[in-house]
Amino acid sequence: MAACMDFEKAPRCDLHEGLQLEVTQHPHSLRQVANLIVMLQRMKHNHTPVGMEFSDDDLLNIMLENVLEERVPSHFVSAVESRASVFRSRTTVGCSVCDEQQKSWVLNQWPLQLQAVMLQGSNMDLKVNLSLSTYMTRSFTDGASRPVALGIAGKDLYLSCSESDGNPVLQLEEITGKEMLKEIDAQGDMVRFLFLRKDSGFSSTTFESLKFRGWFISTAVENRMPVQMCHKEDDTRITCFTIKQL
Repeated sequence: MAACMDFEKAPRCDLHEGLQLEVTQHPHSLRQVANLIVMLQRMKHNHTPVGMEFSDDDLLNIMLENVLEERVPSHFVSAVESRASVFRSRTTVGCSVCDEQQKSWVLNQWPLQLQAVMLQGSNMDLKVNLSLSTYMTRSFTDGASRPVALGIAGKDLYLSCSESDGNPVLQLEEITGKEMLKEIDAQGDMVRFLFLRKDSGFSSTTFESLKFRGWFISTAVENRMPVQMCHKEDDTRITCFTIKQL
């Protein structure tokens, strides 16, 4: 709701009582406030005779002479917003991964999927390591999480999260041109390759789909079961992993 203040009652103001300032609760930029102050200062020093009210034309001329209109080119705003919504790959490191039951990820060729398997002895060579790429962008504000892409080290396979039959599913996709993952548009389809890595405690890491928030990479309690997506409210699956840089 707007409120009006009579300048005759305001301190350090000698404008005519017929002039009123309307104060609203709508936010204004610093430039607009500065312009208003400049306009009022010049109005105070206007040589209008005492006892004569400002005419509508007088007020209009003063406003047109002193108020600077703030305009930002639309194409400039679009360019800034576009750059801010792009995820850019910064660093890539090799990592090992296992769940809290010490099950490692193993690549199964048919069907093409990752399985969580308890490995021992010579079977340890079957585990896959990750090529973990960290991304940065100006538009992402979740300080506790970092966007990452998860590739299978030594291969052109990357984990992605897409929708199938109404539910997010974890897939392995072949990316032969890695330049495709250098920059990822937050509004584009390639965002399916991004996961939010969140570290908590000494060695506990979760991977949440950036495209489907609330869905996490997970393993089953049972041995030799597929690595899949699960909802955060599903407490029957394991979503915490130990990640060690190689």
